[in-house]
Amino acid sequence: MAEASVKNKRVISDKYRASYEDDQPALAAALASGLSGTSDIVTEYEAALRAYFSNRNAIAISSGGAAITVALAAAGVKAGDEVVLTPTCPLCTVYPIMDMGAKPVFVDTRPDSFSVDLEDLARVITKKTRAIIEIPMWGMPTEVDELQQAARKAGIPLILDLAHSHGSTLHGRSLSAYGDLSCFSTHERKPLATGEGGFILTDNDDLARRCRDYSRFGNLNGRDFGLNFKLGGLAAALGKNRLKYLDRQLEGRREHAERFLSQLTHPSVREFTRITGARTNYYFLTLRTSFADNRRFIDYLDEHGIPSDIKRYGCRCLYGFPAVEQFRRPCPQGERLLNTMTTIPVHPALSGEDIDYMVGVVNAYQER
Repeated sequence: MAEASVKNKRVISDKYRASYEDDQPALAAALASGLSGTSDIVTEYEAALRAYFSNRNAIAISSGGAAITVALAAAGVKAGDEVVLTPTCPLCTVYPIMDMGAKPVFVDTRPDSFSVDLEDLARVITKKTRAIIEIPMWGMPTEVDELQQAARKAGIPLILDLAHSHGSTLHGRSLSAYGDLSCFSTHERKPLATGEGGFILTDNDDLARRCRDYSRFGNLNGRDFGLNFKLGGLAAALGKNRLKYLDRQLEGRREHAERFLSQLTHPSVREFTRITGARTNYYFLTLRTSFADNRRFIDYLDEHGIPSDIKRYGCRCLYGFPAVEQFRRPCPQGERLLNTMTTIPVHPALSGEDIDYMVGVVNAYQER
């Protein structure tokens, strides 16, 4: 394996922990006003989310995974039902389906996108299908407008798992505009970070009511079933405060991505295909490769201090994991995507020199 002609090896961190000088005053105000999931600060945070994303309803939830669970319940998914999703997403998306006793049904991706392949979708929909989940990985918009039309034609709710996609847009609109229910994570590493947490956006008032009822123990009325998935006041206070910095953070990510791409010269590496009308948040910069052995390239980057989510999480189609293999349905286009890509961190804590170092290492790679 060739060594990169780059001196002074760096160790690049893919962990970005946002911190703002007015975080502590925001937390102090929450301590004085109430910390429960029904406190005023949570209501204010939800109002801020509605305004930022331009959705009619926002429900603050305790985690991104919990948001998927609540959305599934609101969509009417029950044990024995089927939920369609691509297998190229994280385990975090499929586990809530399995926990509810529903069956995950895998549908292939498009050849150059993490979006549902509509021809394959027609093959897997049955009378038991109760929801479709789309997962734009690493913040890259998918063809959610086309999928929205297909889901509506089939009369099946479309749930978007936008855990990576804060601020990503399609045709000038937040991706959340295209889902019946859109689920976000605000885990510590996300662009909008509250430590743990999440939220659901929807323009459907009835679905919003169901989400709110289910995440509050069915309002303890003894008639409606639910569990406790409310977000606490401290996390809500952080979210409300940090939301106003989100655009600035995304611009920093985009500037780093543009700096990297402007210097990228390796003939076997390119940016992942951008679909028409899409603007990514660059949660990570995602690259497509055409190497005979993509894993060797990723190992080479790792040896030079450049991390990849593909290696960190052992990314493969979900049916390749022991916990999910019982639901195996081969998706060759999705497998090809994950085997011909890597991710590069471009978060705001990195310096211009870090970006230059990474692109230098990439450009210097030579296959055996």
